Amino acid sequence: MMKLVCSIFFFLVLVSGDPVWAETAAKTSFEGGAATQDLAASMFKVIGGLLVVILAIFASAWFYRKFGNLQTISHDSLKIIGGLNINQKDRVVLLQVGDEQLLVGVSPGRIKTLHVLNKPIEIEASTEQQKENFSSQLNSAIKNWKSS
Repeated sequence: MMKLVCSIFFFLVLVSGDPVWAETAAKTSFEGGAATQDLAASMFKVIGGLLVVILAIFASAWFYRKFGNLQTISHDSLKIIGGLNINQKDRVVLLQVGDEQLLVGVSPGRIKTLHVLNKPIEIEASTEQQKENFSSQLNSAIKNWKSS
């Protein structure tokens, strides 16, 4: 991780540093020590911006891994009802296939049927309506947040 950050930093210094070094050399001959302070300030800005971008990348990767793995896919004959993460790589998913419901274990490179439910689990209509009306719920939540 640290090697990656250092290599990105040195790459940015090499790519964008030439005009800064040339400008610094020109200022040094006329202004003395002020150019060194300008160079240090610009380098801190570059490093700070780089750290913000790297933190944003890692935060978005963490959010995706935590919340974005299960996609609700709905077809006429196949529907994902729900899922649960067992660990980072393994999941348990409940599928609706026609009139049957299957409990499936999913791991990298392998999918295994764990159980075929004799009596299907009832899915509340309100849950499906909530999924369909996500945008309206989001808008009302934003309005409530703004009003408080």
